[in-house]
Amino acid sequence: MIAMRLAALGFLASAAAHLLSFTPWARFLGEGTIWTLGAGVFLLALWMIARLRRTAAIRRQWGRVAVHDWRGLVAAVPPGLRFLVIGAALYAWMNFVLCLMVEPGLDAAAAITLRMATGHLLFFYLVPLVFFGWVEPARNVDGGGGEAS
Repeated sequence: MIAMRLAALGFLASAAAHLLSFTPWARFLGEGTIWTLGAGVFLLALWMIARLRRTAAIRRQWGRVAVHDWRGLVAAVPPGLRFLVIGAALYAWMNFVLCLMVEPGLDAAAAITLRMATGHLLFFYLVPLVFFGWVEPARNVDGGGGEAS
């Protein structure tokens, strides 16, 4: 439950920073905001990987690498939410390309950097949010192992 709340908080903070990047107030959010949000999503990713390593959803071994049954994990996510995750990934790429195409002035460069980073962080926080909110509870009900977050 803690991990899901942290992922939701990170997602909302990324969304707020992303929306602020379109306003004159973007200059108040510096690189520290990007680094803080990035560190948070990195810790959530490590937490998610640690939980996946304890799962019983391992389908086969590929050398020393355990390959998970990703279809089984994704099946726990409602179809509309799967569409949202794919849409967020596409938005992150579109936002990245558009930010690269813009030739900002000196004062707008920080806002473009913030917009590019937070566009990706939206997706990067959405994945752990979906995992801890839907996939892990379904694994625990099905006897997939692991304790609740």
